[in-house]
Amino acid sequence: MTTPYVSSNVIGTRLTSVNAIDSLLSDLHWENPTITYSYPTSNDPMFWSTLIGMGYGSPSSDGEPWSSAAKPLTSQDQANFDQALECWANVANLNFVKVAETPNEVGDIRVAYSQDPDEFTLAWSYLPGRSVRAGDIWANTAGLLNSQDWNPGTISFEALLHEIGHAVGLKHPFFDPDNETVATLPSGLDDTRHTVMSYTYATPAGDEGNEYSFHPTTPMILDIGAIQYLYGANMRYHSGNDVYAFDETTPYHETIWDGGGIDTLQFTGSMSNVIDLTPGAASFIGSPVYVQSNGVNLGSAIPNVWIASEVILENVIAGEGNDVLIGNTVSNSLDGGQGIDFVQVQSARAQSVLNKSASGFTLTALAQPTDNDQLINIERLNFNDVNVALDIDGQAGQVAKLLGAVFGATAVLNLELVGIGLAEANKGLSYEQLGQLAIHATGLTSHEDIVTMLWQNLFNTLPTRSEKSPYIHMLDNGELTTGALAIIAADSSFNTDHIGLSGLSQTGLLFL
Repeated sequence: MTTPYVSSNVIGTRLTSVNAIDSLLSDLHWENPTITYSYPTSNDPMFWSTLIGMGYGSPSSDGEPWSSAAKPLTSQDQANFDQALECWANVANLNFVKVAETPNEVGDIRVAYSQDPDEFTLAWSYLPGRSVRAGDIWANTAGLLNSQDWNPGTISFEALLHEIGHAVGLKHPFFDPDNETVATLPSGLDDTRHTVMSYTYATPAGDEGNEYSFHPTTPMILDIGAIQYLYGANMRYHSGNDVYAFDETTPYHETIWDGGGIDTLQFTGSMSNVIDLTPGAASFIGSPVYVQSNGVNLGSAIPNVWIASEVILENVIAGEGNDVLIGNTVSNSLDGGQGIDFVQVQSARAQSVLNKSASGFTLTALAQPTDNDQLINIERLNFNDVNVALDIDGQAGQVAKLLGAVFGATAVLNLELVGIGLAEANKGLSYEQLGQLAIHATGLTSHEDIVTMLWQNLFNTLPTRSEKSPYIHMLDNGELTTGALAIIAADSSFNTDHIGLSGLSQTGLLFL
């Protein structure tokens, strides 16, 4: 039991030789993963050790509990701090137990306000150790934590996560001039996108600011790896078949830890997202999050939802936007919802088998037959070497039919030409507008020449005067547009047979 004069036991932390973990490990951590915490309400010396070095020193000094600015947390601050503790307990085998302070018992972690004259100091804390100060956290009355609510998404809540990280045995990941031999993270990882223990706010391109538009609300991916090394993973958290629900009205900045089960990431709304199920990867989901410098966005939006390195989520249900989905190495169900949705496949086309199914398509990796993905409402596949359009009953079918009618049946084998057509369709052009664009691309302007070209592509013969005159007349009189005539030719059975449309519905349409 921790008293004002006796701290709980700590043990030495052994390094792992894994830089991403070692860069966050301090020398000591708590021996018992059940860690008590309390909210001091008094600066009476009976509640605080007055030992110099091992305690807070003389009450006549201006140290933390003796400062005239020292004060207890409000009930709302306590609720937010409780929530921050829970975020760490969700991912690791940490059991935080609140105790009421008495002269005979206080928490391993004690949290209150005191003052640092530097207003840029949000808070400070003490690492696990043999001093009774170990684990204590102090919020600065001269800083932002004294004026800002500690709600998730604020820099104040992030500061709580940071200080709790220290209190349970994590250090800063950057260079320490007082200890030059300890492991540090490379610049590409030493940022708060990867660990709340960092001080750096930077975009993937390296633009540095001093905050986010919305701050992390959980320990981030490197924090989870380090804290689980110290205390073990919490495999009880989200161990069932969970649905991680996201929408476009709520901001997110978090790392998902999941203890098991068959899990689904679901988005509701019209925004377009990039959702990557790869363990250790990051996604762009919902409202964009930016690195900011004094409130001004820097560069592009940063990834805002990570999946912890050991976590497998199986399924995605996307919303109404044009989404990019990336599966992992287990069987996934990837439902793109509405919009033109892409699945990125990290292999060449020849390394997978694609089959039509009742709900869409199945995609099976030849090297791993158990990796059998169900593709639902997916319009495009991006392989490493080529792309495949699956929506033969939609835009891809329109493009294929127009290419056959206007440029000849072999045009559907021209991957670059197919890609150009699909890119135009993705802009929202109607079938008729696509037809007009295709006719325009031929360079033909004479109505007679246009009719002749379409007839030849359909029937492999030149039309007679009587065969082509009705169409020329309708074009001349404005009864038909060239785009509408192209559609008539494209939808004819002669054309669909020439381009093998029924076969394309089974295999998809290749494009670059």
